[in-house]
Amino acid sequence: MRIAVLGGGGVGVCAALEIARHGHFVDLYEQDPLPVRRASRINEGKIHQGFLYAKDAAHRTARTMIRGALAFTACLSRWIELREDTVHLSTPFVYAIHKDTMVDVDRLRGHFASCCTIAHEMRSVSGLKYLGRDEPWSFRDLERGEIERVLDPRFTTAAIVTSELSVDPRIIAERLSDGALSEPRITFIGGARVIDVARRTRGAGFDVTFDRDGVQKSGPYDHVVNALWEGRLAVDRRLGIEPSRPWIHRHKFGNRVRVRLAAEDLPSVTMVLGPFGDLVNFGPNGFYLSWYPIGMVATSLDLEPPREWQNIRPEIRREVFERSREHWLTLCPKLKDIAIEPSAVDATSGAIFAWGETDISDPDSKLHDRYQIGVHTVDRYHSVNTGKYTMVPYLGLKAAERVLGVEPEEFGLRD
Repeated sequence: MRIAVLGGGGVGVCAALEIARHGHFVDLYEQDPLPVRRASRINEGKIHQGFLYAKDAAHRTARTMIRGALAFTACLSRWIELREDTVHLSTPFVYAIHKDTMVDVDRLRGHFASCCTIAHEMRSVSGLKYLGRDEPWSFRDLERGEIERVLDPRFTTAAIVTSELSVDPRIIAERLSDGALSEPRITFIGGARVIDVARRTRGAGFDVTFDRDGVQKSGPYDHVVNALWEGRLAVDRRLGIEPSRPWIHRHKFGNRVRVRLAAEDLPSVTMVLGPFGDLVNFGPNGFYLSWYPIGMVATSLDLEPPREWQNIRPEIRREVFERSREHWLTLCPKLKDIAIEPSAVDATSGAIFAWGETDISDPDSKLHDRYQIGVHTVDRYHSVNTGKYTMVPYLGLKAAERVLGVEPEEFGLRD
């Protein structure tokens, strides 16, 4: 078969590699010159254990995230070699309960306990290990003295250290990119913005129209996988597939700093529950920093986010980083001990797609649950809503299985 995969991000590359692995030919379309240069490269790399989604009292989002987390390395190992330097892990996450939390400490502890129970059940059935590790899902309250060593207690009502980790997404992005570019059955079509997908009026299959130094058309394709991130809904609509619910695009900053750290130099922290932020300590690979009220700079309810989101001036990026860092200095005094050269800062930003109409500052926002994701198939056209980075390899495999018509490899993780 000849397959078109739209979007050379994490999901698109994973799907293309799996399809090629079965002997079929893939044209992989990507607006950037190289694969995996946006969302799947610049995020914080958290492999969710479900803890963040305490507003979803039915634990549907937790189950979804746990499914993706357990399958993360099992799926990736199909396409890239996983060595210790590939899955470079952060220090364990501390969930710091902000004084303005939307969910109180007791409810959070109960939710964390439910996540651990769900994960234990899924691990027992599937035989999978979280990031290849034997350690079980776990959490414990930090003592007051432990909190004071890493966080300012004036802003933190409690803190809970968990078994949750981040992988360094940049390393995995490079390995996936290299894999796609070196696979002979994948033709990478970079610098190509997909405009349209249409069913052929004569004969079977699809044609793809794209802009690459001028509008071009290619086909026929037996299947199309729409793994676009920013433009997925617009291409779906070309085929008469309307969004099933309201949506929102958010333009958010996440800052990466290149400075060698020891584990004790900086905690990996997620402030909960509300519009707060993250610190992620990647050790010798530096750290990630975001503060949501500062870094979330725009929203859009349009079918596609504005193009100007991609053209932020360097001085504006630097300002967002400095303001975010200043806020974190009040929350985490240990950050003051880390010397940061201007050249070490990569203040990146990008669009985030999610179902919902209001931002996470709204306690009733649909952004507080992320379980309505996955692969939507209409007659050999497969549209993929990733949801979170945790789900990238799993949903890449699921999309490929729709194309291949093979028996799903569920790893004991039933939908």
